[in-house]
Amino acid sequence: MKPVKNYVRRVQGELLAKKDRGASALEWALIAAVVVVAAALIGAAVYNVISTRAAQVTKCGGVAAGGTC
Repeated sequence: MKPVKNYVRRVQGELLAKKDRGASALEWALIAAVVVVAAALIGAAVYNVISTRAAQVTKCGGVAAGGTC
């Protein structure tokens, strides 16, 4: 009877390990999603700053030396 109990414990342990692997994969997917969203937000912010500065340079590009913009 003891070998059967050992077998059952081993199978339960393997099943729990598989469950943990699935949870780990889900955690990694969520982390990856957060990183992608953060990168998109940072990229949008950088794009807006560059666009604003480029517009200022274009607007003030024709001003003579010593002039104000």
